[in-house]
Amino acid sequence: MSTQEELVVLGTGNATVKNCYNTCFAIRNPEHIFLVDTGGGNGILRQLDRAGIALTQIHDIFITHKHTDHLLGVVWLIRMIAQSRQKKKYEGICRIYAHRELTELIATLARLLLQPDQAAALGDFILLEPIEDGEERQIAGYPLRFFDIRSTKAKQFGFSLTLRSGEKLTCLGDEPFNEANAPEVKGSSWLL
Repeated sequence: MSTQEELVVLGTGNATVKNCYNTCFAIRNPEHIFLVDTGGGNGILRQLDRAGIALTQIHDIFITHKHTDHLLGVVWLIRMIAQSRQKKKYEGICRIYAHRELTELIATLARLLLQPDQAAALGDFILLEPIEDGEERQIAGYPLRFFDIRSTKAKQFGFSLTLRSGEKLTCLGDEPFNEANAPEVKGSSWLL
C-alpha cells in the first residue's frame, strides 16, 4: 500500500476469542475510511478509538456475512452514528453494504434492539445497500467489485478493489481461498 493509504487491522481471531477482538479491518486514505466487518459487539468502539478512527469519519461499511463475530458490531455503529447525528456531530450519509438477505437481517436487528429513533436512521441517513455477485461500485474512492465466495456455511461475499498505487486488494471474507474464486483473486498484491 502507498503512504496515502493504510490497512488498519481492528481485530483478528475466531468467533470465541476472549483476549482479542473479532475479525474486522479498515482501509484508510486521507479522505475516506472503508470499514470491513464490525466484529462481535461494542468492542468495535474501543478498537476504532485505538486506531484513531472517529465515528464521524465512517461513511462506508461492508459486512461479509451473518456470523455474529463479523456482524453484531454494526448494531452498535448504527446506534452511535444515530446518536452522533442527533447531537449534530455526524454529517453526511453512512452506507452499509451487504448481500440482500444480510441487509434485511441488519434492518431487523436494528428494529428489535435499538430505540425507535435510532432504528429510524436506517433509510434516512444510514442506508442499507444490497449488493449482488459481480456488482461493481465506487466506494471510499476505490473501484470495487463484490463477489460471492461460495461459502458452504453461510452466504458470504468478498470484494476486490484497486488501491491508489494500482495494486489489487482482495478480501475473501472469513474463509480460505476457494478455487472457484481464482478469477477474482488473480493479480492480487494483497489477499485477506
